[in-house]
Amino acid sequence: MKPQTFAQRHDIGRIVPIQCVKGDALKDLEIKDSCLLLAIIYEGSARFQVGDVSFDAVGPCFVCFDETTSPHLVEKSGLRCDSVYFVPTFLNVNITFERIHRWDYKEIALTHDMFLLKPFTDKDRYVFPIFIEHIDNVERLFSQLEGELKNQTDWYWSCRSRSYFMEMMLVLERNYGLIEPNEPHGAANKTLNPHLKNAIVYIENNYQNAVTLESIVRAASLNHSTLTALFKEELGMTPIEYLWHHRLVVAKKFLEFTNLPIKDVAARCGFKTTQHFSRKFEETVGANPSVFRSAAVASRKKAF
Repeated sequence: MKPQTFAQRHDIGRIVPIQCVKGDALKDLEIKDSCLLLAIIYEGSARFQVGDVSFDAVGPCFVCFDETTSPHLVEKSGLRCDSVYFVPTFLNVNITFERIHRWDYKEIALTHDMFLLKPFTDKDRYVFPIFIEHIDNVERLFSQLEGELKNQTDWYWSCRSRSYFMEMMLVLERNYGLIEPNEPHGAANKTLNPHLKNAIVYIENNYQNAVTLESIVRAASLNHSTLTALFKEELGMTPIEYLWHHRLVVAKKFLEFTNLPIKDVAARCGFKTTQHFSRKFEETVGANPSVFRSAAVASRKKAF
């Protein structure tokens, strides 16, 4: 399968290397030498065969294959699944098949804040459970990604679809990091306190909304003072400071790897105004969003 979405209204003739399949039956998975597959199993189960290895995927979970595999669906039961077939250059032109398999790709990815794609290239496992707190968010992101690719409402449709996919990849990296604790995938990996984890996961699933200290406290099932003390002890910041921190982490991804207008980046990351976003970004990062974006792009061009 060669994943392709064709521009139909804006920039006609352009081909974007990604394709969503809602309600995917996972038959005829011809991805070898052509694309990566992210299957999102919400319910039910599927048994796959890859070479001499067979394994079960029980929902809710992600199933990840890279372009070197020839997966085959052996059987399924009560399966409800959405899938994303994509070429890694969709995330960024510098993330090629060849590069993601290089021995030094991890160093390159960390230097340029790229996605590691370890869940796809990790040959020791293909299935990554989706933690219950993430399910609704993952389904929402898939729906938004599919809708953007289908509707193509303006010139930024490809950038906007990439941004939704990036958010989905952040959730995948989070789940991978919780399984593989030595991977650097965020704050929740570094704490064992369940109340603190609940608070962090709540923030990371809702940062685009009007999150308040009270809502974080409810998610954590702790009182204000105890939760704040836990945040300061383990993360060196208050719950609200962590909320702003995570919003800026996502904003940096959007600025580095999409051409979304800054006002759209601000709104998508939970900022009420572009002015507030720009001020907060410059206070934290040391450059305004436009300068940061230009510098990030120039750095990659120089490196590659």
